[in-house]
Amino acid sequence: MAKVQQKRAARTREKILAALEQLLESKEFEAISIADIARQGEVAVGSIYSHFEDKEALLPALFDRYMERIEARVAEFVEYGMIDGEKYEPSEAHDLRGIIEQSIRGAHRQVTDSLGLRRALLTYRRLNPDVEVPLVSKLGRDAIELLAAELDRYREEIVHTDLHEAARMVSYFLNIAFLDRIVLPAAAAKDELRPSDEMLIETYTGMVLHYLTGQ
Repeated sequence: MAKVQQKRAARTREKILAALEQLLESKEFEAISIADIARQGEVAVGSIYSHFEDKEALLPALFDRYMERIEARVAEFVEYGMIDGEKYEPSEAHDLRGIIEQSIRGAHRQVTDSLGLRRALLTYRRLNPDVEVPLVSKLGRDAIELLAAELDRYREEIVHTDLHEAARMVSYFLNIAFLDRIVLPAAAAKDELRPSDEMLIETYTGMVLHYLTGQ
């Protein structure tokens, strides 16, 4: 009986967190109520309070959820050389522009595929500015190393002598390129003044190419 109750409680907790993650894709955290979460997750309001003291207590849980996904991705890459279930291979792009576009599309996909979690992470870090996340930092450093290795294939086209520094700059740009989707996803998606994602990807590709080649 105890195991059945534990499984039921775990399922309820997961439904609560999944509901908040989904709501964060279109709403500010401050605009989401406990009733909204209960409705989205199809659970009773009382069930939420039996798992969490208040709405703010859900943020650390979502933060842990985000970190678990990162840890799983890191372990997958370290142990099996795979990313998201696919074997990592050097870029199949045939030129420098192709590598850049592929990287920008990858950054866009990561944002859109985990928008709610990334927004929860941003909110949590804003409310807890002193929290350190060493694993995220390590993942960022690993990404720079991989990008530097890709750029090395086109060393003759790149005007920067320090490819690691160039990769660091490009990686930083990739991390902020679609930040508006995280900060204001609903508003950004509906803003008629905002270019389409496809147009942004094309423009960003040209910008990064110019930075690397000077052309």
